[in-house]
Amino acid sequence: MPIFEYECETCHQNFERLVFNDKEKKISCPCCGSIETRKLISCAGFLGRTSSGACASPAPSRGFS
Repeated sequence: MPIFEYECETCHQNFERLVFNDKEKKISCPCCGSIETRKLISCAGFLGRTSSGACASPAPSRGFS
């Protein structure tokens, strides 16, 4: 059960929602109640988060010469 990040297109509030199945298409905004929302691409899904909550990028690889 992944947590997805959304943005409300009406009030521009960002929020997260735990989605139990793929059939849940209409996600409502917890701030204004609008169903005009869009799923965001979260960096946490790709890179992970640090303990401070900021996105962490992998360390650059160093070749041995």
